[in-house]
Amino acid sequence: MKDIHITDKAKQEIRKLFSRNSVSTLKTDPELTELYDNFSFDMLLEHTKELSEKERVVIQMVATLGSKGNHQFQTMVNAALNVGVKPREIREVVYQAFPFIGFSKMLDFILFMNDVFENNDIKLPLDDQSTTTEEDREEKGLEVMEQIFGKEHVQQMFDCVTEEEKHITKFLAYYCYGGFFTRKGLDLEQRQLITFCLVASMPGTEQQILSHAQACNHLNISRKKIVSAVTAMIPYIGFPKALNALAAINKAYK
Repeated sequence: MKDIHITDKAKQEIRKLFSRNSVSTLKTDPELTELYDNFSFDMLLEHTKELSEKERVVIQMVATLGSKGNHQFQTMVNAALNVGVKPREIREVVYQAFPFIGFSKMLDFILFMNDVFENNDIKLPLDDQSTTTEEDREEKGLEVMEQIFGKEHVQQMFDCVTEEEKHITKFLAYYCYGGFFTRKGLDLEQRQLITFCLVASMPGTEQQILSHAQACNHLNISRKKIVSAVTAMIPYIGFPKALNALAAINKAYK
């Protein structure tokens, strides 16, 4: 069997993230282990320096959500805890994915996340983070949409829908933005970058990737940072999705 040569930097990173003595993630596939570990935990890190360590790990966790990587998601929740991301921050990231991925699939990820929390002696349920009520949720959601996309853009979106579709835009303001973007635990810029990374990691979302890249630009998230985020996701989403995301960034950040 081939000897595995993992760089010292990759070994150090793997041990820090995953708290294990062995750096071999795929002992039965040494060639793949060497290639993947050296790329993901050494070479790639040189090009994600616009992100803090916590931001990078959270974004990679988001990539496993969008890619529906159940096992790897649990691994990345543990990694996030290991680098100091707070449980409530992890939960908010997962909650953020609900209106984009849907309840039927996200329920699995909530259960996976809670299993990791319980295995780490984190008491559940966590503290409430909601800031809206049934009465003001739609109004506050609309305010957040205008902050993210710009008032004129939101108005155009609402003006373009037919009478039969108006309830969808109402739901968007009430549920998606009023219910999730208004929560405590993450700021608006964090939520928007997470959302961009989420839709970039999902199949068939090219139009939404561009819209959310434009929103990142509108919130003054730098081009360098958003490119670093896409770079961090490459091992988890693959090159086709990463290149789609970069194409959207190039259009949004002209």
